Amino acid sequence: MPTSSHLLRWSTEMLPERVRFSTFREEFARLNLALDVIDHSGGRPRIDVTCLSLGAVGVCSLVTTPVEFIRHKHHLKDSREQFGLNLVEAGPVQFANAGQEYGYDVGSACLVDRGRTLRVFGPRGGSVKFVTVQAAALRSLVANPEDLSGRPVRSGPALRLLNRYLRSLASFKEPPSSELAATVGVHLLDLVAATLGPTDQATDIITERGVKAAKLQAILAEVARRYSDPNFDLNKVAGAIGMSRRYVQKLLEEGTGKSFTEHLAGRRLERAFAMLTDPHHLHLAIIDIAYAVGFGDVSNFNRTFRRHFGETPSGVRAASTMREQK
Repeated sequence: MPTSSHLLRWSTEMLPERVRFSTFREEFARLNLALDVIDHSGGRPRIDVTCLSLGAVGVCSLVTTPVEFIRHKHHLKDSREQFGLNLVEAGPVQFANAGQEYGYDVGSACLVDRGRTLRVFGPRGGSVKFVTVQAAALRSLVANPEDLSGRPVRSGPALRLLNRYLRSLASFKEPPSSELAATVGVHLLDLVAATLGPTDQATDIITERGVKAAKLQAILAEVARRYSDPNFDLNKVAGAIGMSRRYVQKLLEEGTGKSFTEHLAGRRLERAFAMLTDPHHLHLAIIDIAYAVGFGDVSNFNRTFRRHFGETPSGVRAASTMREQK
């Protein structure tokens, strides 16, 4: 079902220094995060918050100077029935929840029960990204997740997929549409469940739903990141993500209707077109642009470009230059 979405970016740097921390604490209360905040920075706190609400699922990142977040018993009346999967991007960070206390460094993850008291402390500052999911929804996929609360989450392929998927959400400059928000929310719920260990009945569902979507996203992100490497090929994307060549091709063709070769060529051609129509790249010869976007042969570049855009690279550049001069 479509769901509402909201995107919030907020920082203590937006506030006057003399009221910076007190106002931040008030803002936390207004957002119903049900936490007390204690500054350990020596009077120069900085906290940056990004929150993406996707209905029943939320994604939040916190980057802080040394600080402590505490959910006391009196906060619990305002707490929602949720679990949060926390991923530490800079640490160390200490988590105390459900009678357990552990220290976590970069790359570590833990599950917290947001309906219980909680203490999070970054003695040297830190960066944490977390996904919140409704308790009932998670329990439909994972048996007794409360038994995992406060404990380290084992690293593995599902956690790496979740990390990659979360990085892809950073491209949102505005809240996604209600339909997309609902889809992303389901994918994130599935990835959290896959990371924790789904029940036998749920395994097939999440494998064909959120996990599959995250794998496709990971492939497309790898192509977007490495397309300009002339030696980048199907073997390299498969090796980077830990899949077989055949499975990569299958996911791309089923999910997008295009092959790996078509995606790679499309990325290179779109970048070449952008460079050819950008006045800042007029000093580059067409052959230089072809090599810069990953083509190893300029003749092949010219043929492929004309077939794709219906015009030669030199023709596109000339037309763009004429428009600039008018």
